Amino acid sequence: MHISSSLLALALGLAPAWAVPVKEVSELETYPGAIPLDKFRELEQHLPVLKPRLPKRGEKDQPDFSLKKDIVLRWDNGEEDVIKAELTASWKEQEEVSVINMADFADAIEKVDCTAPTMSLFFKKDNSYYEAQKNWDWINGGEGKNNIILFANHPSCDEIGKAGAPFRVNAIKYDDKQLTAYLVVEEIDNLETVIPDGELDIDTLADIDEPIEEAPRDEFDPKDEVLPPKQLTKITKRGLSVTPTISLQKDFNNKNIFSVGSGSNYLKLDCTTCGSRGKIKIKLYAKIKWFKVQESYVEFRAEDVRAFVNLKLHGKASRSWQGHKVLIPITAYGFQIPAVATLRLAADIGVGYDANLYGEGQVTWGATAMLTNPSVRRECFKGCSDYKSGWQITTQQVQPAGSGALTAKLGAHAFITPKAEARIFGSGYEVGVALLAPKFAGEASVQANSAGGICSKPKAILGVDVDVKLGLQCYAYAGSNYQSPNWRKNIFEHMWTLYDQCFVLLSKP
Repeated sequence: MHISSSLLALALGLAPAWAVPVKEVSELETYPGAIPLDKFRELEQHLPVLKPRLPKRGEKDQPDFSLKKDIVLRWDNGEEDVIKAELTASWKEQEEVSVINMADFADAIEKVDCTAPTMSLFFKKDNSYYEAQKNWDWINGGEGKNNIILFANHPSCDEIGKAGAPFRVNAIKYDDKQLTAYLVVEEIDNLETVIPDGELDIDTLADIDEPIEEAPRDEFDPKDEVLPPKQLTKITKRGLSVTPTISLQKDFNNKNIFSVGSGSNYLKLDCTTCGSRGKIKIKLYAKIKWFKVQESYVEFRAEDVRAFVNLKLHGKASRSWQGHKVLIPITAYGFQIPAVATLRLAADIGVGYDANLYGEGQVTWGATAMLTNPSVRRECFKGCSDYKSGWQITTQQVQPAGSGALTAKLGAHAFITPKAEARIFGSGYEVGVALLAPKFAGEASVQANSAGGICSKPKAILGVDVDVKLGLQCYAYAGSNYQSPNWRKNIFEHMWTLYDQCFVLLSKP
């Protein structure tokens, strides 16, 4: 069976949360998925800083103290081809603003006090000191209107978590005896407010098989839709990953989904062979014009994604049960770039179900859903259009089987719900794509008769009469919970009849 891309997204439970600017209170009331920037400040306390990629300078290269009108900044996590982040910015139309990157002369500076309101630069040699003074004296002219945007790319700044942090320089004083420049500065919290023309591109390039997993959460009732709050352990904090790639290489075989009752009155649902495969990567993009973000989006890229679920419903009862169970919570923590962007990815993998059983025995259902490779979903925050490619799904089903004498119904789906919490300059977003697949609903009646006649076959003494539908559901949503989002945007939802027939399980000679 071949199903549209939207279907697979539905069935697996991929959830991109919709983006919502959060600059003003009035906007917070307008956009239901908004994330206050205070939340990101708390989040950033646990995230590693993506470090600037400093230009390689040879021994004969002279330090460059000149004031510039444009800049290209690059960041990485110290590993080749893992994360690419690049910001280009220009101040060519602003006569009163210039820019300097400390990386252009970092080897000429002994140390830097990277704090506001006074940043101290201690020079190694007098010729470098006087060359800098000659270039930077421009700021002390212009009737106090001139200012410099400085990016603090120096090892001293890295030591206190200010690597590459932007500052506005309003004046400079000099101490010729100490070869020290004292810069009157204010740290810039949001670069968008000082960049008239720029472009930000953050992309992941590498395949990461195992992101950091969170410490186990407390036990919870399987009927609960929301898990208890996540707790970061010291070990988790030390091991935070800076790659925003979620690995779906997870198995949860022989996992009990729920168990109610005991003795002669019980009902159980087990994952006999269940799991997921593939990777989900993310891209952030923003373009600035006239000190405002004019275009921004987040892009999810699913590679080799598939989910497989084989469930066994068994018991001796007349009972029903429904709920939602997260089997594997994943947090691939991502990174932050001071005053530029913050990104954290998370995902839950698990099973949702609605089951009942009358009689005694067991019945099994199963299916695999495979997503077109690759599948891309772009959620536009501002000034662009949503985009998707791929998202076709292929399914493989497992023939139902049973034993005993019972009638059972089971509605179930596997879910993969990756979401991103992203800050792009001064705006915060929480976006997800819910991919619920495979999603199936079935009714089975296990029949036995030693005289034969099961499934209208004279010699059949054991059979299972089944009516099974298979499908997918996929939607974008805003908020932290894909089951009860602030709002959602349907991408696709459909169910097909897979089986409506009686299967012979055993015949007499």
